Amino acid sequence: MTMQFKIYKEPELKDPYMVTGLPGVGYVAKLSADYLIKELKAELFEEFYSSSFPPYVLIKKDGTVELLKNELYYWKDDKLKNDLIIFTGNTQAISPEGQYEISNEVLNRAEKFKVKKLFATAAYVTGRHVEKPKVYGVATEQELVEELKKYEVLPMDAGSISGTNGLLFGLAKLRKIQSICLLSETPGYMTPSGRVLTDVKSAQALLEVLSKMLDIKIDMKPLEKEAKMAEEFVQKMEELERRWAEEMRRSVTPPPKDIYI
Repeated sequence: MTMQFKIYKEPELKDPYMVTGLPGVGYVAKLSADYLIKELKAELFEEFYSSSFPPYVLIKKDGTVELLKNELYYWKDDKLKNDLIIFTGNTQAISPEGQYEISNEVLNRAEKFKVKKLFATAAYVTGRHVEKPKVYGVATEQELVEELKKYEVLPMDAGSISGTNGLLFGLAKLRKIQSICLLSETPGYMTPSGRVLTDVKSAQALLEVLSKMLDIKIDMKPLEKEAKMAEEFVQKMEELERRWAEEMRRSVTPPPKDIYI
C-alpha cells in the first residue's frame, strides 16, 4: 500500500476545529462537507492519493481526468476564536487497512495543527422516507454527550458507524482529541439501476445542527431549494415503484384450481 501527498500550503491556524465528511450512504457527509467548503470559500491546502482507493479515474466535463483523492481545506475568520479544517474527498479507501491508514494520516494533521475538537459526519440509515430528518449523535466523552442535547441531537446507545467517517471519530479518542459524530437520517434510496440517490434534505438537517455547534453562519437557501427539488424527485420515484408493484401483482396469473402437486 502506497500513499502520496500534495501540499499546496502550510496554513497557520488558531485553535482549529475539524469537520470530516467522505462519500457514504446518501452522500450525506460528503454533501455537508462540500457545502461548507463552498459557502465559506475554504482553501485547499493538501491532497492525499492512496493505492487503497478504487482503481479508476473520473472523467470531467472538460474532457480531462481526475484521480480519486482525499482533501484538506482550511478557513479562517478573525471574528471567531476557532479556525476550521475540513476533510473530504471523492472516495473512501476500499480496504480496512487503507481506511485505517487514511484515518491516521488525517489525525496526524489534526495533532499537527492542534485541533481542539473533531466533528465527524455520517448517515443514519432508516430504510424509509422521513418528512424531517432527525440528527443523532455520539461522542468520545460523556460531557460531549450532554452538550449534544443542547442542540436537540438525539443520543445513540447502540449500533456502529462504518467506514472512514466512523474510524476518524473513534481513533480520535486514542489521540485524546475530543470528538463528536453527527448522523442525519436518510432512507438510503437507490435508483432501479443501483445508483445511490443524494439525500440533500438529510445534509441540510445535519448542517443546521453543525453550523450552530461551530458558531458559524452559512446561507442555507440554495440548499433548501435543492432539497425541495430532490424531495419531489424521490416522491415521483416512490409513486413509480408503487405503480410498478401494482402492475406486477395484476400480471401474475393464479394457477388453475384443478392442478395438484
